Amino acid sequence: LAPALAMAVGSPGAPAASLLLALLLASAWPSGSALHTKGALPLDTVTFYKVVPKHKFVLVKFDTQYPYGEKQDEFKKVAESSGSSEDLLVAEVGISDYGDKLNMELGEKYKLDKDAYPVFYLFQNGDLENPLPYDGQVKASDLQRWLKSKGIYMGMPGCLKEFDALASKFMSTTQESGRKTLLEEGQKLLSVVKEPDRKSADQYVKIMTKILAQGDSFTASEVSRITKLIEETKMSDGKKEDLQKRLNILTSFQTKKGEKEEL
Repeated sequence: LAPALAMAVGSPGAPAASLLLALLLASAWPSGSALHTKGALPLDTVTFYKVVPKHKFVLVKFDTQYPYGEKQDEFKKVAESSGSSEDLLVAEVGISDYGDKLNMELGEKYKLDKDAYPVFYLFQNGDLENPLPYDGQVKASDLQRWLKSKGIYMGMPGCLKEFDALASKFMSTTQESGRKTLLEEGQKLLSVVKEPDRKSADQYVKIMTKILAQGDSFTASEVSRITKLIEETKMSDGKKEDLQKRLNILTSFQTKKGEKEEL
């Protein structure tokens, strides 16, 4: 197509109709870049087996060859935000069951239902046989919180990296005395935090205080309460954004199995 277009443009005697036809074909022809999402690596049946085993965490989206719409827009947000994570690679596999039938082997391997696309799997430590399926809503914030709950740092709105690390350490500590020491550390950090981060830092300290008073179950109950508020209550965009940020921070306090240790 490119040589034909060049001939049409470069030939002084090329009829106007031929030039118009070439331009129309060029605009309609699917380009390779159309399949690429910023922040996501496109994989096929060859590169999938070369790339995934070499990374600690790989979030793979299995989808149609030419995805579009709201779910794709949400995925784009996740892919772009993955730049904040040193351990996470975001990738996508386009599957087509017509024409050249691209990447169908991967669809068959993971028993994917094309009616369920997009399907998200999280591969850990190069394990190709036991990926974790994501079954939540295809919303960037939900996907990010899910990834964060699996131990992947995501620079989510409202979150502060230093306080995320403190929250993780807090939740992995079983002794109350150790948690009180970490709370004091958080209070000291809060005292030197400047705007615009101070509001978020204050949330971390308040959550640690609540967990000390009410136990680890506070996190799950608070996540449930705020999620219900967002879904069922009419509120301003600003209020909803504040609650989403609090949910993001709460994710840092979700305990992963086998994570706790004595301090």
